[in-house]
Amino acid sequence: MSHFTIEMLSDQCGVSMPNLRAWQRSGLLQPVRDDSGRRYFDYSHLMRIHAILKWLDRGLPLDEVARILKGEQTTQISQWEVWQEQLLATLEKPCLEKGRAFLLKMGRELPAAMLLDKVVLPLRLWLGHGHASAQLTRRARFDTLIIEYATFLMQTLRKRPTSGLVVIAMNSHDPLSVWLEAIRFSGEGFRIDVLQQPVPLPDLTQFAADHYLIYSDVPLTPAQLALWQQWQLDGMPLFSAGAGFATPPELPDAANLPDAPLCENAQLAPVSRNYYPAVVFTSHVQGFVIEGCD
Repeated sequence: MSHFTIEMLSDQCGVSMPNLRAWQRSGLLQPVRDDSGRRYFDYSHLMRIHAILKWLDRGLPLDEVARILKGEQTTQISQWEVWQEQLLATLEKPCLEKGRAFLLKMGRELPAAMLLDKVVLPLRLWLGHGHASAQLTRRARFDTLIIEYATFLMQTLRKRPTSGLVVIAMNSHDPLSVWLEAIRFSGEGFRIDVLQQPVPLPDLTQFAADHYLIYSDVPLTPAQLALWQQWQLDGMPLFSAGAGFATPPELPDAANLPDAPLCENAQLAPVSRNYYPAVVFTSHVQGFVIEGCD
């Protein structure tokens, strides 16, 4: 039977090591020891992690998940709305310490994507309604918490010898979008850098990164599509996110391409009506690595 270190287990199941360690502390995961006393994990732990993720996705706290896996009776009531309300309540406090502590606790217990999709994004959507001073203040405080939390995760990951990822927005009407993507990809173990302001036609040669996440909340312009095509043909390690990539973009006709170069170091690719489809990387983003394109 194969043996895994916690690093290998993290890679196999797509759960961050801080999450796995938190689950160990809560008694959900118990490593096995070999004859030399060294701890290891095996395929039974992979199956257990699958079960943990299933119950967490239903909004159950760790202690209740532990009881379920032990065969004990529980109420099995989803806590997503409860956690949203608890996080909202921290925004009413005179300082943000309780909000910071709450996000850190939830981030240890839940995978990053689950925390975003089930708690952070629904609450932020609610905070986006209304223009009263109190509501605008709550949203501003919440956005500050999110940026601080993303920065904390990025600083933590920089201490590890992992692959680097630069998050760049081509188009964005929401300044928080790139920070939310940084949180999401922190769960994939990347060492992340974020460009706060949108760059419509970025020159990726200016960055020393292993991967690039391109964000757009609107469909790409013809010039942006041409640049995207060139990156694909060059085999750039790209991911995409945002509503602008919700459907695979179609490449423009040659007649619609600009005559001027896109930027100093970027050249327009030969135009083709053939679109090279994306490979789905996760349920939220799409990863593009084009090989052997004619």
